Parts: sequence; structure tokens; C-alpha cells
Amino acid sequence: MDNTEAAEGRAAQVERSKVMLLWFGIISICMMFAGLTSAYVVLQADHFWVQADLPTMFWISTGVIILSSLTVWYAARSVQKGDAKGLRIGLWATLALGLMFTLTQYLGWKELQTEGKYFVSHVSDLKGNYGTDYQILMQGKPLLHSEGNFYKPDDIALEQPINDRVNGSFNVSGSFLFILSGLHLAHLLGGLAYLIYVVVRAVKGAYTASDNLQVRQMGTYWHFLDLLWLYLFLFLQFIR
Repeated sequence: MDNTEAAEGRAAQVERSKVMLLWFGIISICMMFAGLTSAYVVLQADHFWVQADLPTMFWISTGVIILSSLTVWYAARSVQKGDAKGLRIGLWATLALGLMFTLTQYLGWKELQTEGKYFVSHVSDLKGNYGTDYQILMQGKPLLHSEGNFYKPDDIALEQPINDRVNGSFNVSGSFLFILSGLHLAHLLGGLAYLIYVVVRAVKGAYTASDNLQVRQMGTYWHFLDLLWLYLFLFLQFIR
């Protein structure tokens, strides 16, 4: 009896350690993205800042990852009820949606490139009509534009073009779109790798109503990725 209690105590301690390690990783990721989004806000005041709509595919990505949170919740709920079939359905659906999210992110990057936005690019690379497809801000105010020339927001008389300064500037906001979405996708790919491992074990019947820590941890991490993307999407949508 004592040996059984000792074994259960060690198992509970190992489980707590794994849970704490997961939350430590999540907190670390949050700190990294908090730093990046703070830098995004600060840099807006010091650079010519390109303001444009987010790619259509990013909107689709958002719907996909929200739906994947529902499927991973279904998987976790099913395993806790001892429903092995429901667990497998939820996991396979989450995997499919995770792959779809990855695809829509890639297509979103291709959409950015068609607009002249790259990981490293200049304002002069932008394509489209100024004022319709994009605007360039200077200290939070849009530049004036007339006959192909850019002017400071307060140059109402359009006396001093600043084309050289504008066109020679890096498109910092475009770079941040790739950095923020790319880093999120990198963490999601890590989640997909672990999800595949969990799917394989689920197919083999490794999880039960009382032994499903890996499923729960995968679900926690996946929900976190969902919330992180929603934060980034709303941040990029409104703080731009």
C-alpha cells in the first residue's frame, strides 16, 4: 500500500512539473510577443509608417484557428468522458484545421508580396494607389500626395516634396507583418508536431479518462496559440 501511494505521489509530482513547464513556456512566449508589439508601437512614431488593410487570407486564418479551438476542446472533453472515437475525431479535425491555417498564412504572405511588401523592402516597392490601397503616415498623420509627389502633412501648399526621404525608407510595418505572423506560425508548427504525436498515440488507444495529460497539455497550448493569434490580428488591425 505504501509503495502504491509513493508511486502515485511521484506520478502526481511529475504531472505537476510538466504542467508548470508548459506554463513557463507560454509565459515566455507572451513576453516575447509583448516586447515585439511594444517595439511596433514605438517605431510608428519614428518612421514613415505604411498603413494598409491586412491580407484577406489573414481573416480566413482567424476563422480557421477559432474553429480549431472548438475541435481541440471536443477532443479533450471526449477523452475525459472515455470516448476514444470522439477523441480521434477531434484530434484529426484539429490537425486538418492546423494545416489549413498554415496554408492560409502562406497565401497571406503571397498576397502581401503582390502588394510590394516583403520581409525587407522599401516604401518605393509598394504597389497600388495611394489613398486607396495604402497610406503613409508621418508621426501618425498621413502624408499629402499630389501628382506622384509626397509632402509632409502640414505642407498644405505642397511646396517641398519629400520623395527621396519617403521612397528610401524601409517599410517597417511590412516587415513586422512577416515577423509577427511568422513567429506565431513557427510556434504553431511546433504545436502541430506534438499534435501529430498525440494523434498517433490516440489511434493506438494510449489515452483513457484517467490518463490523458498529453491531450490536455496539447489542448492548453493550442488554445493559447488561438488567443495569441487573435491578439496579434486585432493588434495589427487597429494599431496600424
